[in-house]
Amino acid sequence: MPGQTMMDEVANDLALWIDETAKNVALAFAPSRAPFAAQTTEDQKLQYYRARLFNPDGSPNPQGRSEELQRLGVEGFGNVYKAIIRRWPELKIPTPEPIAIPAQWPHEAGPPAPPGGPMPPPGAPSGLPGGPPAMPVGAPRPLPPRPPMMPPGGNA
Repeated sequence: MPGQTMMDEVANDLALWIDETAKNVALAFAPSRAPFAAQTTEDQKLQYYRARLFNPDGSPNPQGRSEELQRLGVEGFGNVYKAIIRRWPELKIPTPEPIAIPAQWPHEAGPPAPPGGPMPPPGAPSGLPGGPPAMPVGAPRPLPPRPPMMPPGGNA
């Protein structure tokens, strides 16, 4: 361009250098994996987490589970656990058998109730020495003593 000065050329060169450098830096981070990260397959990841969450015999590994729960968080731990169970269904917690409900509830066979009223519950004290005397059915119960009355305002 005929109207360009030396300062315009320096500005263009500097802009070109900044664009090239930014592009090179972006391409260096483009694979989107952490620097020095190992290239692992999905199966290798599952093997690692299986060893962290379960012992070799298939029983739970409480220490490894606790550490991974703290590291991954609840949601991440749940995703890893589900992936392991999908890969190794034998590690799944066995489903308990359904609760069996009897057709008729068992009743304790006892003596028939007397015609005068209900019987006291089994094992209830009935006027034994050292205990309160038995009260007849329907008798009024004594009231506990009332607390003393306080003057209004609470300052005595």
